[in-house]
Amino acid sequence: MKKIIINTLIVLLIFLFGSFFMILSFAAIMGAFADNLGIEKGTGFILSFLVAFGLNWLALVAFEKRIGFSGVMATLGVVILALMILNGYNTTIKYSIKILPFYINWLLGLLAGYYYYSGKWRRKYLLIGLALFPVIMAAGVNDLWHHKIEYGNWTGNVEAVAIAPFEFLDKNESVVSNNSLKGKVVLLDFWFVRCPPCWVKFPELQRIYENYRDHDSFALYAVNRNDDPGELFSKIEDKGYTFPVLRGNQDLMDALGIYKYPSVMILDEEGKMIFLGNLDDAEKKLEYLLNADP
Repeated sequence: MKKIIINTLIVLLIFLFGSFFMILSFAAIMGAFADNLGIEKGTGFILSFLVAFGLNWLALVAFEKRIGFSGVMATLGVVILALMILNGYNTTIKYSIKILPFYINWLLGLLAGYYYYSGKWRRKYLLIGLALFPVIMAAGVNDLWHHKIEYGNWTGNVEAVAIAPFEFLDKNESVVSNNSLKGKVVLLDFWFVRCPPCWVKFPELQRIYENYRDHDSFALYAVNRNDDPGELFSKIEDKGYTFPVLRGNQDLMDALGIYKYPSVMILDEEGKMIFLGNLDDAEKKLEYLLNADP
């Protein structure tokens, strides 16, 4: 009994150690700290699959005869459940759906490890089939999935849609509204002060603003969600950004359907929304709309 407990604890430690790499791959998949980790966004799927495969295979090779197949699987189940609880704690259903491919990928990696260990017939073909999922997701399908969940569309482009009337305020308390912007192509970048991804994108926003600010039929604004006016304007100025900033509120964000930050919306000359997505894709849309050189 003592040996079984010790071996079970060893298996648990192996899986917990592997979970560290799972968390890194999860961070890469979600795009969090990807630059610091040196992992391209999306390739975390491949890393996650390989780690799950290796852990399951290694644990079965080393401990299946000591604590049994069910013992290894039960220990693994405890670790999976714990990670799912940590990832899903205090999150929304929308977020849970967003990270669903990560769990599917992990389970496929575990299944691949089992098939490799058990020596099932045609295991090579099975492994290749199971490995297709992380490769396909890393190739860009995961980005499309995230975009659909976050913005409600696959690529950012939407058919011209009428949006709720809005009135935002600039630093001088002047009103910028639907009516005042008609006749122009308008890019609205929605953000809030304590949004790290928003600040990461601001250099790109500044570059776009400088490229197109002399275009008579174009306007660009960074629209703040609901931060303190003194803080939001000073933060932008302290960083040396010169693009126009507007102040909104949560009711307006809800009315416009903005739930993810940063989010970029493009309005056509009639004030209808024709794009909702990220800044990179928005710039491509602008190049087309304004007949600018790429």
